[in-house]
Amino acid sequence: MAQTVLVCVTLLLMAFDLCYSDCKFVMKTESECLENGIPHSVGSMWKGDDCYSCYCGKVTAICCTEYVQTPDIPNNCEAIFDKRLCRYRIYSKDNPDILCE
Repeated sequence: MAQTVLVCVTLLLMAFDLCYSDCKFVMKTESECLENGIPHSVGSMWKGDDCYSCYCGKVTAICCTEYVQTPDIPNNCEAIFDKRLCRYRIYSKDNPDILCE
């Protein structure tokens, strides 16, 4: 029962994140999910490439980004994605050493 509740909560959170993130479907067989050739069992969750969180369900498998897509930024700034932190950092176009607010 607790596992069912955990899966439902996870799926609800992932659905909420769909509004703000990018998702992709992962290849699914009857017994496992394959992401980049790596098998994952049904019910498992894992961290995929490029800041994706993945879930292998009974019917489908999905991976969604853990970060908000390109944010709205002022014209004098630019967004650069930091893969280490899994988020965009906003820098001044005139001086890339200065973060925009």
